[in-house]
Amino acid sequence: MSFLHLFFCKSTDAERTSPGREATTPEEIFEREFQATIPRYLSKPGVNVDLKMRHKETNEVMTFAAAFPEQFETWKTIQSLPDRRGLIYSILDNIMGNDLKLWQIIERFVDDRYAERALEIAKAHADENDKYSSDYWAAVAKAHLVLTDYTEAEKSANNALALDAGNIRAKIVLADVQHITGKTEAAHELYNEVLAARLPRTTELSLSFAQLTGFEGNILPSPLYALDWLQSHPDTTADTWAWAGDEFYYSPHFRAQHSYYLLKEKEAMKGFVKLFTLAKEMPWYKEAVTNSWQLIHQLGLAENMPEGKAWLESIMESNGWSAGEGLMG
Repeated sequence: MSFLHLFFCKSTDAERTSPGREATTPEEIFEREFQATIPRYLSKPGVNVDLKMRHKETNEVMTFAAAFPEQFETWKTIQSLPDRRGLIYSILDNIMGNDLKLWQIIERFVDDRYAERALEIAKAHADENDKYSSDYWAAVAKAHLVLTDYTEAEKSANNALALDAGNIRAKIVLADVQHITGKTEAAHELYNEVLAARLPRTTELSLSFAQLTGFEGNILPSPLYALDWLQSHPDTTADTWAWAGDEFYYSPHFRAQHSYYLLKEKEAMKGFVKLFTLAKEMPWYKEAVTNSWQLIHQLGLAENMPEGKAWLESIMESNGWSAGEGLMG
């Protein structure tokens, strides 16, 4: 995508931090991550809910760490940002889950790596109003995309656009589906439509990678678009890949390519662990399963991972996949 060069400068490690005084204590970091997770939970970039917890007896404002001590203790043991985000999602379910619209619930579970559950909820609870909601169909399309059901993803995205031709979420999902299925010219046209609609709203002359592709930037938060940019910039740092890995952790497409990047950077075990973790979390993603099996043999891990190897083989057998179908990037 040559037009990518026009819109943003080289990313830096600063993309992984937020402005203002850096949080230093676990309590402060939990507070920061909690507040940052709320807009994502609501699927509303930039929204300022200003959620505060108050003591039941004194009505004094409490920190989130004090309000949720058990969850805070668990949070301190979790290294992965997406896993920490998932824990905060579970807290928010009890605080504001009943106020979410169905499309927001679908988005919440897709982002938390439960795309199958998201579709189950959609099918069980969609009413006539939802079926005439473009946001509902855009969310369903995203779930199907994650589950690699590209036919249904395209159909649902088109349903959304038939109801609202300007639905950006639907355009991004449709572009991603087209990109994956080889319709790259059509995909690029849609990406350009999104950029044309959203870029004039910013006063920035140049945008960072995070601003352009991140949820908070709310310009073009697409894992496929982000991948295309990263792969066309071989000088991109591991930190930028890591930021994007956290940002698009719900996407099996991005996570697989991130693992291949690590393999190419001679980080063989990191790349393998990332791919095998993806296979365990999303066993429907054939590429992760078959390539994990290949890597176990290539890295000489077969004797050390008999259970993992057997599990991968059972998944391949049940789906009729062969090891030769891997698509190592």
